[in-house]
Amino acid sequence: MRRPVFLKLFVSYLLLILVVAGLILALVFNSLNSHSIETSTRSLQKLGLALRHQVRALIAGGLTGELDSLVRGIGEETHTRITVIDGRGSVLADSGNIPQTMENHGNRPEVLTALTGSMGRSVRFSTTLGKDMLYVALPLEPGGAAQPVLRMSMPLEDIDILMRSMRAGALELAAITVALSLLIAFFFSHAVSSPIRELNRASRRIAGGDFGTRVTLRTGDEIQELAESFNDMAERTERSFTEISESREELEGILSSMSEGLLVLDSQGRIQLANQSAREIAGAKDIAGRCSWEVIRSQRLNELVERAPQQPVSGEIELGEKIYLCSITPVPSGKTRVMLLHDITGMKRLEKIKRDLAVNVSHELRTPLTAIKGFTETLMEECRGDHREYLRIIERHTDRLMNIVTDLLDLSELEEEETRLHVEDVHLGELLGNVLTLFEPIIARKNLTAVTEGTQAGVVIKADPFRLEQLFTNLVDNAVKYTENGGVTVSLGSSQNIAVVKVADTGVGIPREHLGRIFERFYTADKSRSRRLGGTGLGLSIVKHIVTLHRGTIHVASRPSQGTTFTVTLPINAHSPDNGKG
Repeated sequence: MRRPVFLKLFVSYLLLILVVAGLILALVFNSLNSHSIETSTRSLQKLGLALRHQVRALIAGGLTGELDSLVRGIGEETHTRITVIDGRGSVLADSGNIPQTMENHGNRPEVLTALTGSMGRSVRFSTTLGKDMLYVALPLEPGGAAQPVLRMSMPLEDIDILMRSMRAGALELAAITVALSLLIAFFFSHAVSSPIRELNRASRRIAGGDFGTRVTLRTGDEIQELAESFNDMAERTERSFTEISESREELEGILSSMSEGLLVLDSQGRIQLANQSAREIAGAKDIAGRCSWEVIRSQRLNELVERAPQQPVSGEIELGEKIYLCSITPVPSGKTRVMLLHDITGMKRLEKIKRDLAVNVSHELRTPLTAIKGFTETLMEECRGDHREYLRIIERHTDRLMNIVTDLLDLSELEEEETRLHVEDVHLGELLGNVLTLFEPIIARKNLTAVTEGTQAGVVIKADPFRLEQLFTNLVDNAVKYTENGGVTVSLGSSQNIAVVKVADTGVGIPREHLGRIFERFYTADKSRSRRLGGTGLGLSIVKHIVTLHRGTIHVASRPSQGTTFTVTLPINAHSPDNGKG
């Protein structure tokens, strides 16, 4: 339960005032009581000193009757009980009782002290009178021991009457003081809590969205400084909220205008934010707070989400009749991930049309090219002179066209989604040796050297032997074609379940600006040289696809006139035997 500051302050002051007032009253009453007893003690002592000479004289004269008359008369006049006691404790005279009927008083505390020669005092209940009494006893001889004792006493009820009258006045004064103090505490508590309540009301208004709220206080203390700081904070909050609102509206406008679907996922895969395109893809309007797998049913998408808690991932997913390129990127904080769905259905359809066109055209060209080549060879056998040279040119270009058609068909086959690898154990050293054997005639004809390194090592991997032979045949073919001096080096090694093959040459090299595009179809750094050497521009594209199918990587390093090195890495045992796509 909340307790207002005013109530806390007022109750605190109330408890403080009551405690202080109680302590003061107790101290005052105790002091008054002690003072009254001390005053009465001195009065009795003075009375005893005044009577001591007469009493001593009557005792010395043996005048017991006159002694009794003296103490009775003086006791009535002073309203004091006076008792004379001898050194053995026997009562010689008493102003209130008959001495012979009284018990021995030698064991009374004040009498015991007086018998030692000092003044004795005691406050106790009198069994003779049946009330509380103040006793003061004096030895008749100053400093004498075992001498007769003169004892004076008075009832404490007289002191109690005085104390009651003084206590009533003190309580009235204390009540007035407490009332005035509480009144002052009330106004002080109100003065302190009122600005705090005003600040509290202002903070509630700001929390409710009223950022124009301000607090004006003129207390001249820290609370006024707090109010000024509060106003400054409210102004900054209003400005920040305006900027955030404008940024949010701008962001929402940007997101709404995006044709791509955008989803923001938290660490648990729940959707925090989605644009209109994403809601259209999901087929639902309210998808915030739901898990991505609830609104977009795709096993492939679930796999991508699970793989993207710490690093970006991307992949293609099919939703109905459409194909999307899905990219998921974690934000630096690591708490959210941004998913982008880009509709690539048209692009994939166009790619399929292009592939189908290349395949169909290649198939259609193969028959006439075969016929042209056959008739050209027949004519070359029968022709003589300059016509034979023309036929040789036709034959060379026909061979190039047939190579292009063959490579196009191979590339189209590799790009098919259903492409499967025929995986078996492949001894890489033997395979590389067989590939180099194919090029021994041309290497010898060009006076080049062929060096193998590590090919005797027993590196065996799970792969498609036909595709690997096609891969390294293309790399060695390029190395031999573009090398006029020096030679070709093929090296084999393995590390951490990875096989590494390098094909290096000392040929013309590749300029740096072309390195990023050499794996594209029909791209060649030197088109005239490529045509002259019979290249199709498809060999490296085929190499890239074969490496990708085997879940490997390929890198190229080259400098003009210093040669080129292709580095191929292939997993030794990690390949799936069913499908190279993934």
